[in-house]
Formats: sequence, C-alpha cells, structure tokens
Amino acid sequence: MGKNVAVIVRTSPFNTLKSVEAFRMGVGLTLEGNHVDILLMEEGVWNAIPASSRKIERPDPDQFIQSLEICGIGAYVDTERLPAVFHPKIREGIRGKTKKELVQMIKTAEVVISY
Repeated sequence: MGKNVAVIVRTSPFNTLKSVEAFRMGVGLTLEGNHVDILLMEEGVWNAIPASSRKIERPDPDQFIQSLEICGIGAYVDTERLPAVFHPKIREGIRGKTKKELVQMIKTAEVVISY
C-alpha cells in the first residue's frame, strides 16, 4: 500500500522550472499507489493562475495540472497568500484552502517533498 505524500511547491513559475518538475513528479509518485496532494504555498501560489508560457519563457504547467485530477491527485492553493483579485482566475482543478488547512495536510502526510 502506498503512502500519503504532500508535495509542497514554494517557487513561482516565473524564474525556475522547479514548479513544473514538482507537478510532473507528483504524477509519477502515483505509479506506486501513493496518495499525492500538491500544495501551492509561498511564491508557489502563482502556479495556480494561468500565464502565457511564451511570455514567461517557461513550460506551460497546464498539461501536468490537467493530469493531476485524472491521477487522483489533489491540488490546493493557499488562498490567504494569493491576492483576492486572482481568486476567480484560479486554474480549473486547483482548490483553495487556508494556510491552516494546508499545514494540517502537511502534518498528516507520511512523506513531505518540498520544491
């Protein structure tokens, strides 16, 4: 039986490829029967907002984000960190949670991986 895994994305999509790698790796972790949740926190909250990959010169995480739900992966964004004006623009498949709720998910995870 797999483990309960929390993948924390703390980096923005604007200056690194780490966030896209975290999404890709999260999908891969399901192959061993793990339950995976992706938590967008700190600067990682900006991954919840669609951005033109051409403009930011980074790969588009949409293909991975769309795969999350198919693979049974929960994706959550810290809505307290993300400015309220962007809440209506959160990508489909990503749900909002408070920081307290996300911290509780981290506490109950058997494995925590931070990007």
